[in-house]
Amino acid sequence: MRMETPRVVRSSAYAAILTIAFVVIITVWADLSAPLKTWLTNFSGHHWTSKSILSVLLYVFAVPCFYALPYKNDGDLSKVLGGLLIASLSGVLMITGFYTAHYFGLV
Repeated sequence: MRMETPRVVRSSAYAAILTIAFVVIITVWADLSAPLKTWLTNFSGHHWTSKSILSVLLYVFAVPCFYALPYKNDGDLSKVLGGLLIASLSGVLMITGFYTAHYFGLV
């Protein structure tokens, strides 16, 4: 099967958006749930390492899954890449906001 560049870029962007959402959710959840943080620590020795391993596995699994989906138009990548930019910035803001609130005892 020949890989089409726009389709690979689109699939990779969707997988990255999914992975960003996963990282934000698992980061906040692990800080609020001691059992989850313990499980992540036991998985690889440190909770951040486990999150990284799971994130890479999710991305690597998601790219071919998104690639297999039918797309009506692979031409306009600016929208999906704009969505990826928004997801990235939103993820940074959510994690920063959570840890800021956590620092001030609001969470």
